[in-house]
Amino acid sequence: MGDYLGSCSVSLLIPIYLPTNQSYTHMKRIIIFFSVFLMHFVSLSAQEYKYEAKLGWFPLDALNLVYLMGEDPSGETTYGPMKTAGIFSADFDYKVKKWLTVGAKLNYRNSWRDMKTISDGLEVYNIDRLQAVSVMPTVKFTTGHDSVFRYYATLGVGAGMDLSSGVNDAFVALQFTPVGISVGKKVSWYFELGIGHAFMGFMTGISWRF
Repeated sequence: MGDYLGSCSVSLLIPIYLPTNQSYTHMKRIIIFFSVFLMHFVSLSAQEYKYEAKLGWFPLDALNLVYLMGEDPSGETTYGPMKTAGIFSADFDYKVKKWLTVGAKLNYRNSWRDMKTISDGLEVYNIDRLQAVSVMPTVKFTTGHDSVFRYYATLGVGAGMDLSSGVNDAFVALQFTPVGISVGKKVSWYFELGIGHAFMGFMTGISWRF
């Protein structure tokens, strides 16, 4: 029995699979693909934007409501419903530091309502209009400039022209926006709360950084 066991040999065959040239090719393609994707993602994350262009619009603000909802206490003039083209805002900014940008702001507003005045027994129809344009150099202070979510505050001082009914005067334009929120990287949505000649209340729109 012992001789029998000694004379028997058991051979264990363990299969070893070596990668073929085709497998190497697939692996190289996968590695190259993920390497390019990673480099692209890192470059987008590390990209710094120097310029920002913004376009905004809002239908009404406090100035519209105060000016156009007033009534004539004498009762000689009556007004129709208020109509508005809204308040338009355009900004262009240049980044000086991560937290500081300088730029310029252009704003335009136009709202109106029909008015009827009784004079010497005659009814005179006209339009009561609130219209103004302003241009201001601005300074903006930002936190998280290169992140997706950014908070900022803006101060602007410039000049404007009041084109409202019966008025054609220049004025010193001021704007203080203590609350500004922007969400996005290259293309962003923004929301602002401010007070001044540009707008008194809210402004919202889109911005493009490059």
